[in-house]
Amino acid sequence: MKRFFIQVTMIILVVILLFIPVNQFVKNSYDYNIDHAILVFKKNPYPVDIINVGASHSMYGYYFKPTGLSHLDLALPAQTIQYDYKLLREYGEYLKPGGVVIVSVSQITFTNSEVYNIGNYYNILDHTDIEPFQLMDYYSYLYLPGTNRGSLNSAISGKLKNFRWNAHKPWANNGKNYSRRKYERVDAEYKEAVESNSIERNVKQLKEIVDYCNEKGYQVILTMEPVHQSYQEYFNEEVMNRLVFQYLKALNLDVQFLNYMSDPRFIDNKEYFIDPDHLNSKGRKLYSWIVYKDLKKLGYFR
Repeated sequence: MKRFFIQVTMIILVVILLFIPVNQFVKNSYDYNIDHAILVFKKNPYPVDIINVGASHSMYGYYFKPTGLSHLDLALPAQTIQYDYKLLREYGEYLKPGGVVIVSVSQITFTNSEVYNIGNYYNILDHTDIEPFQLMDYYSYLYLPGTNRGSLNSAISGKLKNFRWNAHKPWANNGKNYSRRKYERVDAEYKEAVESNSIERNVKQLKEIVDYCNEKGYQVILTMEPVHQSYQEYFNEEVMNRLVFQYLKALNLDVQFLNYMSDPRFIDNKEYFIDPDHLNSKGRKLYSWIVYKDLKKLGYFR
């Protein structure tokens, strides 16, 4: 019996020793730390001129520091419009009087209703705003993320990005392969959203965000970030009308909508993109200057 106990103990110790580097690997991964900038702001907040919310297009879209504006980016990958609202209510108090809220509208705004990585919000939102919130998942995500299959898969995928088949690289076939896959996924999500009636809830949430901004005295605008030509070939005017514009038109919001999706300064310039629908560092600096100047012309930031 004593020998058996020693063997079991040794096995447990070996498992723990093997798990420690795996856990640390996940903790150091890009996806696990995706909310780092918001968390830093939460620990040391300051007044800001502009806040943007939205999904990854918005997260990779804005960098206002060169303009002299203080800026808080509240966008995260695949973020639902419900969590746009939750984050805005949490951090909107730091917006300066007359400050601007940019609500990014993308291809997934009205189709996306599922939070793929709820852990992104554990550190930056109160647990009462997180749905569903489970205490065990909360502590395991914070302290033992290596046990979370989603977090582990994301960490591994991040390391393997450079080893993808050529056909699956972002600019294979001049970006058309990537754009086709993205279109197929979004189209499937749209059909599912129609069947589950989740589009109506998302449309209503957008109106609630605008109403909330008006109530708080925030200046709110809607934007759509630039994409590459290969992406626009799949997300053309007809497709965008089906996914987005018909719902915006029906809302009839009294809000500025700045649509840069087919902006000629970006559409044929791969040098400004990470992939066909996300701006890189050079692209977002240029784009943010453009947005800033356009807002100035419209009377913002006087």
